[in-house]
Amino acid sequence: EKHSKKQLKASKKWAALNGNYTRSESLKKLIRKGIPRQYRCEVWMSISSAKYLMENNVGRYNILVTKCADEETYSNIRDTSGEKQLDIIRRDLPRTFPENPSFKQPVMLNNLQDVLLAFALYKPEIGYCQGLNFIVGTLLLATQKDDGELRPEECFWLLVSLIDDILPDYYSDRMTSLNKDCLVLDTLLKKRLPKIHTQLSAFDLPLQMFVTKWFVCLFVDSLPMQTVLRVWDVIFNEGVKVIFRVSVYQFVVHKYELKQISDASGLALFFREMFWDNAAWDSYAYMKNVFKKTGKMARKSLEEKRCHQHNIMY
Repeated sequence: EKHSKKQLKASKKWAALNGNYTRSESLKKLIRKGIPRQYRCEVWMSISSAKYLMENNVGRYNILVTKCADEETYSNIRDTSGEKQLDIIRRDLPRTFPENPSFKQPVMLNNLQDVLLAFALYKPEIGYCQGLNFIVGTLLLATQKDDGELRPEECFWLLVSLIDDILPDYYSDRMTSLNKDCLVLDTLLKKRLPKIHTQLSAFDLPLQMFVTKWFVCLFVDSLPMQTVLRVWDVIFNEGVKVIFRVSVYQFVVHKYELKQISDASGLALFFREMFWDNAAWDSYAYMKNVFKKTGKMARKSLEEKRCHQHNIMY
């Protein structure tokens, strides 16, 4: 009942905006409290570059989808291992949210394939990477209309915006930014949770082994879907620093359990079962604590840490 009242109050505030989603401090606060489902697609499109891209590339998505209908387009496009990307995408379709009834429907799987193939054609330097199926699947679910109609074109441009503006080089062959950001997270943990960091370091396992999927899939397989969408609300508005906040908070909220782990196998099991922790299922409390309990995380400071790691790596 408490959450229902909060949702009703939030819906009234969003309705009062009348579609004006100009970036402001008040909008930032509102987004941090969660975007109501009926406004999510429109808001994500507006606060990212997706709306601009779609309006300035009218018909581009449909052209790409039409080209994708010709399998010859992809007959010679292969990933670094030499395997056809079309084959990889088709193999990953049934692996995308297999427990979700929506992804047993042909219309959902067809649109998922269309967006992934269109993106691979639009961004051949990236093509298709495993993990993108979960990103696009989440976009399709989040932007679905009340009557169930999907919005694949909006999903396509949201994907382009996300990868170009927020996650550059996460999905490239070298995954430069991804590796760098995993190391930045390591330095944040060393400063904010030094005892936990020392304990984890003693296991002699790289942090990247456990947190890479957080960055690549944006917590899709690590948090409940309602919480994932709340995280994405803020990522689209505030950028990559939110990924660091959520990642740090995952360690903050589980620090007592982490202290009980005595070996590497126990650590691996902990990360696999983290999804089922009760703390993540209350999306309102979870997101409130993400900002309350992770300390100051200025964009400038994060960029300095990124540059430092870049200099070390290269």
